[in-house]
Amino acid sequence: MSIPVAFRQGTEPKMSIPNDFRQGTEPEMSNLIELRKEAQQNMQRPVAFKQATRVQTYKTACNGEIINGKCYEFNPNTLSYKDAQAFCRNLAPSAELASVTDRDLHSRLVSLVTKGGENNPVLTWLGGIVKNQQASWVDGSKWSYSDWMPGHPNIHADKPACVEMFKIDESWWSVADCELRRASLCTYPVAA
Repeated sequence: MSIPVAFRQGTEPKMSIPNDFRQGTEPEMSNLIELRKEAQQNMQRPVAFKQATRVQTYKTACNGEIINGKCYEFNPNTLSYKDAQAFCRNLAPSAELASVTDRDLHSRLVSLVTKGGENNPVLTWLGGIVKNQQASWVDGSKWSYSDWMPGHPNIHADKPACVEMFKIDESWWSVADCELRRASLCTYPVAA
């Protein structure tokens, strides 16, 4: 059964607007179809372009602790050092694995990872690299503080080693093969 035109209440779909009812603002259906085709053609990219393009999205809120104008977030998922660094860099502009430059910051990061002592500590990547017995932070911060486990860093190879925290259930630092999987601490500046 069909609804007579006189009884339509505007809720039933209609294919077009009669020309005498147009107010000059509604596009004709044929124009809409052409616009859609054109948009779809513009969206088609070569396969090589699709594979090389990555949309970068950043978080807007800190899901960790803000310390001295920087957000510090603990990532409990275990990743290699390289993957942990990539994870951090996807959080926000200028994000890196965390550099620990003083005792107070170190203490607060230990508390962040252990949730104030509620959780057991887990081996956690920091933003440090040791190569040829020289330590450096990936963000370029000055190496002004450390909490090495006795006898560390103990590296006798040319291959860089990565700095981890919580060796032997302490907050001590040690170095490990960067391919091992660890939790990680990320940091990035936050807007005031």
